[in-house]
Amino acid sequence: MSTPTMSRGARATAAKRDERRALADAHLHLDDVEKWFIKRGLPHFIENYKATDDVFTRALPLFVVLVVLQMGLELSSKTVTWKDRLIGGAIGLGVVLVIILVANLVRQPRRWYRWPRRIGPLEITLLVLLGPVDGKLSGAGWGAVVADFAGGIGVLGLAYLLVAYAILPVLKWALRHSFEEIGNLGNLASKALPMLALFGTFLFLNVDMWHIASSFDNRSQLWYTTLFFAAITFLFLMVRLPGEVKDLQGDYHLEAVVAASADTPLHEHVGELDDELPQLRTDRRQRVNMLFVLAFTQVIQILLLSVVVFVYFVTLGKLAVTNGQVADWLKTPECKVDLHGDHTVENIQAMCHFTEEQAKTWKGIIDPGRLFGFPARLPGSNLYFSEPLLRTAILLTTFSAFFFAVSAVTDEAYRKDFFESITGRLAKCLTVRCGYVNLYEKASRRALGESGIDPKALDEDHRRTVQVPSLVADPNLRTQQLSSFQPGSGYLALTDPEPDLPVRRRSQKADGLFTPDQDREHHRDQDHD
Repeated sequence: MSTPTMSRGARATAAKRDERRALADAHLHLDDVEKWFIKRGLPHFIENYKATDDVFTRALPLFVVLVVLQMGLELSSKTVTWKDRLIGGAIGLGVVLVIILVANLVRQPRRWYRWPRRIGPLEITLLVLLGPVDGKLSGAGWGAVVADFAGGIGVLGLAYLLVAYAILPVLKWALRHSFEEIGNLGNLASKALPMLALFGTFLFLNVDMWHIASSFDNRSQLWYTTLFFAAITFLFLMVRLPGEVKDLQGDYHLEAVVAASADTPLHEHVGELDDELPQLRTDRRQRVNMLFVLAFTQVIQILLLSVVVFVYFVTLGKLAVTNGQVADWLKTPECKVDLHGDHTVENIQAMCHFTEEQAKTWKGIIDPGRLFGFPARLPGSNLYFSEPLLRTAILLTTFSAFFFAVSAVTDEAYRKDFFESITGRLAKCLTVRCGYVNLYEKASRRALGESGIDPKALDEDHRRTVQVPSLVADPNLRTQQLSSFQPGSGYLALTDPEPDLPVRRRSQKADGLFTPDQDREHHRDQDHD
């Protein structure tokens, strides 16, 4: 009796599954370091990060909610009772659980009761079609059926974008980082406010600024001006920051990696590092990830500092500028009559003998302006902030924010305080990633070997992101080569330790980085070029 053999497709599927499990074990070994990257808004620093492989699994909660809503909670229907909706939702949830159970029995029979490790296209197709089919069988019109189907496709597309580009971890970091910057606001203001105060105080006390701010017919025109400067600031950052990201480099030597890992989870693994560490390249997603972190941090600093500057100008205006001065600057006579709180235009005209236009201007000076729809008055007091004061403060705050954004990036006097501190953190993350990549590659190679899988494919993928400095016989020459090595400049030449042999590149078989076959393939590529 012959032994049944697996088909080629079945063998490929089993090998892929074993490879996925082996790589998952490697990620588990360095899970603490990968979480450290995510907390700093850099999920794409995780090696072999291919979120599209499990996008369906991560999207499963969204599809569960979608199916329950489609099958039960049809809130737009006026003929269905809440009891019917709850029953429909329960049925939808039950069907989803059955689909997951069947998928688990096929893919993970020993752990069928656990959350599925993988959801395939078949299950997602069933979940997408479940709501529309149920709606059609229930007598719904084609418009509702198409809407349900479009909703499923929309959820799938949204889940793909959120997962494949790691948007959710980055957004979580952005929210947490915003609160951290609020805590650092005092330090930020103490360094930036003197510069902006010197720049803005004389403009604030200038008659022309009050004329310009008060010349707008309504507040919306002032906001358009603010949005214009915000757009110019954003464009400036988008022009300058990609070059800054491109120039960022870590220190990819053992001593530097050990020093950078002192306060990171990598410190627990430094004993596993090799003496020769890989020289890293960054791919497009990693550069975009760093660009987002850099730009977002800059934007948060600008926004928080703008709030401080606005409060400064409003306070200065209230202390140093009287209503009479404002009226003089706006070419309106001052009314010294006590209006007894009746600030209507008619009462001002009658009591102060003003024209209607003069009465309206004086009313704007002595009445509180509005912020976010509320009167600009301190609760429980008679302290208010007039509309001309608010408009002038907003306009000068806009100028100050733009000035700060440009100075923080271009002026050497402020780069160290406001910009290089951010790039320094990114450079440290690049240095830590060097050690992480070395450990991940060793762990994945070990796990693949234990699973009986040839790690050659991993080597080919790894070569796209890593360069390894070559070794030389002369220690002094080796030190000189390593110190002059720049990521992205190609492979360094190797002087063979045996002088009788021709110059060749060291095979990294001992370090588990390149096999002899790949070494010969590299030389063939060079000869072809």
